[in-house]
Amino acid sequence: MGRGLAVRLALKHEIVVGSRTLEKAQGIAKNLKNLARGFYLSEMEGSIKGALNADSMLGSDIVIVTLPPEVSIPVVEGLSENLTNDQVVVSTVVPMTRKKSLFYWTPIEEGDAFSGRSAAEAIQEAVDPANVVSAFQTVPATYLSNIDAVLNVDVLIAGDDELALTKVSSLIRDIPNLRPLRVGPLENSKWIESLTPLLLNAAILNGLHDPTIRVIPWMPSDTQG
Repeated sequence: MGRGLAVRLALKHEIVVGSRTLEKAQGIAKNLKNLARGFYLSEMEGSIKGALNADSMLGSDIVIVTLPPEVSIPVVEGLSENLTNDQVVVSTVVPMTRKKSLFYWTPIEEGDAFSGRSAAEAIQEAVDPANVVSAFQTVPATYLSNIDAVLNVDVLIAGDDELALTKVSSLIRDIPNLRPLRVGPLENSKWIESLTPLLLNAAILNGLHDPTIRVIPWMPSDTQG
């Protein structure tokens, strides 16, 4: 998810890839920058560079968390002191487990069914007072990473702060053919996150390849049936 977003967003934005080691961050950034430049050519307005996780957050308007769910909260808590009130944190994290061949959404904390908090809500507590927006969970990473792919899908977003939602919506629109759709406050993130295992199960049970979400409004017919 992180690599695909970096390449897509580099068309118009300055991207900083964070990692626990500078060597790894710079290596990833170099490869992604070469890929982006080779595809966008003279149209590329942004750039991609690597930095340590803490340094990558400094001066960034938007911080996108693409960590595995089991490490997301500890890592974000350890880096929260590097955030300011004006920054927006985007959670793409989906906590889920696999039982036999199918996937299930699992609260980031212990709890029954949907009684536990979503990953986005837990991240919000860790980075407060910075604002968190939940997004990108239903966009397959393979789509994002395939720079030739035309996405044409919707991105469901949830959050409590109007300005943060506006910033993230604008960022999403900067990736051609992605459409942000607001679905309510941050507490609704559990419903967005739970769509990922649902889509994975649809792929497994029906032989689909990377299904995703596109919301189609009903168009009434002029004919009477």
